[in-house]
Amino acid sequence: MIKLVPRIRKIFIKNIKLLSESVCKVTLINPASGSFDYLVPNLLYVGQIVIVPLRKRLCVGIVMSRGTSNITKKKLRYINKIVDLPCLSLEFLNFCIWTSNWTMYDISQVLKMSLPSIKFLETIKEERVLSYNKDSVAKTTPLGLKVKKFVSENWDLSIADCMRKLKVSRSVIDKLIIDEVLINKTKKFKKNNDKSIQYISKKLSRPQLKSYKIIKNFMKKEKNNVFLIDGVTGSGKTEVYFELINMNINSGKQSLILLPEISLSSQFLDRFSKRFGAKAYLWHSDLSMRQRHETWQSVIRREAKVVVGARSALFLPFVDLGLIIVDEEHDISYKQEDGVIYNARDMAVARGSIAFLNVILVSATPSLETLHNVNIKKYKRIEIKERYGSAVMPSIKLVDMRKKNLLSNEWLSDEATNAIKNALKNKEQSLLFINRRGFAPLTLCNNCGYRFCCSECSSWLVSHKQKDTLLCHHCGYNKKLPSSCPNCNGKNSFVACGPGVERLAEEVKKKFPLSRLEILSSDTLKNISVTKNILNDIEEGKIEIVVGTQVVAKGHNFPLLTNVIAIDADLSLIGGDLRASERTFQMLTQLSGRAGRDKKKGHALIQSYEPDNSVMQAIADGDRDKFFALESENRSLRNMPPYGRLAAIIVQSKNITKLETFVKMLAKKKQNSVNQRITVLGPAPAPINKLRGWYRFRFLLKGEKNSLLQPFIREWLAKVNVRKDIRIKIDIDPYNFL
Repeated sequence: MIKLVPRIRKIFIKNIKLLSESVCKVTLINPASGSFDYLVPNLLYVGQIVIVPLRKRLCVGIVMSRGTSNITKKKLRYINKIVDLPCLSLEFLNFCIWTSNWTMYDISQVLKMSLPSIKFLETIKEERVLSYNKDSVAKTTPLGLKVKKFVSENWDLSIADCMRKLKVSRSVIDKLIIDEVLINKTKKFKKNNDKSIQYISKKLSRPQLKSYKIIKNFMKKEKNNVFLIDGVTGSGKTEVYFELINMNINSGKQSLILLPEISLSSQFLDRFSKRFGAKAYLWHSDLSMRQRHETWQSVIRREAKVVVGARSALFLPFVDLGLIIVDEEHDISYKQEDGVIYNARDMAVARGSIAFLNVILVSATPSLETLHNVNIKKYKRIEIKERYGSAVMPSIKLVDMRKKNLLSNEWLSDEATNAIKNALKNKEQSLLFINRRGFAPLTLCNNCGYRFCCSECSSWLVSHKQKDTLLCHHCGYNKKLPSSCPNCNGKNSFVACGPGVERLAEEVKKKFPLSRLEILSSDTLKNISVTKNILNDIEEGKIEIVVGTQVVAKGHNFPLLTNVIAIDADLSLIGGDLRASERTFQMLTQLSGRAGRDKKKGHALIQSYEPDNSVMQAIADGDRDKFFALESENRSLRNMPPYGRLAAIIVQSKNITKLETFVKMLAKKKQNSVNQRITVLGPAPAPINKLRGWYRFRFLLKGEKNSLLQPFIREWLAKVNVRKDIRIKIDIDPYNFL
């Protein structure tokens, strides 16, 4: 349950020397929370990580300031241990306090994001990893062959990782090591630091060089800038900010590169290693505890000069951060929906302002919020209007699906089929996009209409044919498809409704049985190693047709890909999301931009049942400015972001009766909080009114651009006593309205 943060009049803390026997305030982050006073055993400073006693256990905490309570020293306890690590920087602590105030989550929860595990405080031991011996001729059991194959496909696995992921005993692996089928060796590789970086400069095109010089000059004059590198797909925006990172490193500063899907960015990481002569430090949830431990300590010890990470990397305890890059800044993946709810793009700008460092936003399809900040002169825009080298922008054609008479189990138009044929004939690649995982989004009984639904969520189960299961994409609940209908006992009466990537791939395989096809979705990209192997096969031309979800549109560069086809392109326009049109435009523009990024010209087909829609017309015409002008006008008329402010309050409980009673009481309390500039809509059941077993109601707060929603919410919720079986989530500037 969320803890309301009291109003903080002064958020900035100062560098204070705390003498022995003085009193300091420590904010606990693991395993407890809250702020308490403790006696100082030895000289320390604000930002020091300490171990303190709380009742009968020891907790990790951060020294935040001098003591604040009136409790006598005789009743206070001493700090148990001062951790032998550098202090958290004042800029970072100020940023965490600001984030706490903005998101309305307790400072303990925010600081915990900077130290996800207390194991990170321990000394890093030498790491040993498994590799397979290509020259081994030893005979192995079927289980041994399985382990060998797994190790060959997954790099840098420890023995413990291998045992856990394959569920095999230590003796199986030890036998393979004795027989020299596997080798257990010390992990050695070069990471970026002062000694390892050997930057290889690349000749920039004229537009790239011009962009680099403009940003460089501004960065030399001012300490804090926010730039938008607004370049068409394939224009080489990455090369521009690589040069800026090198400049930042030469000035002795650390750099952070945020990517929306770091686990899918093997091409980017290889490119980084070649240019900087060393591997990047990584930070994302798919890494092992050991890998994150290494990155965390390297960051706080200033050893890591460049970190590449997902949104959570923004809360790493950098000591001397000088530059933040937010690549694909428009991407919805930057919005954190669990725990502390925040938008990493916006928080990056805030951290830049507080710490007086430079922030560079990068996109071919910037968000409307970013373009608005450019227009009001808050951000500096640098445009790159042409592709790098001889590459040209792809041609885009709309296919009016209202005029097509396809069979019930077909989704490819004649134009799409012919485009794939031509690509295969010319030894080029095709990419088919549909933003639905699995085989079909709905399975029902053809006799009685029974639909398979999730027992924990108010949503349908999605059919996954490859896994032979029905799966909930919200909570992960799954079940096998029964042989008969649970409602009418009908045999063989189930019908799959609508296509997913698996069903589309099945149709493609029927029409092109000899083609080499690969499905790209979060279901098939199981880990970094598997993902890298698949992407390498596509890049080398071993795959002829790719069928994928939105993951295929995230910055990949495939030289042989010339043909892009979007199936059910109108799908994302459905629903009440205020950003639906913007997201659809961005997605389809990015998708089209995958085609023709090398010497051969690219072509994009967009199959649409609403070809007259303004989004579809803007994409076909390549007129981004016209689309954003229209979208901006619509938002402005409705006083929606970026011209107004929104906040959501989601109230949840596993008991629907108690939830309804509490929500009614909460709605009555808001009537006493009069504010003419803020409108409260609701309560209303959430569109997904049951999620992971929790029933949900939503309030939506709408205010003018300069209205203060946080004080209003704080005052309102302070009037109610929240039961233990009720949860309240606050989402400032919501992106998800489900």
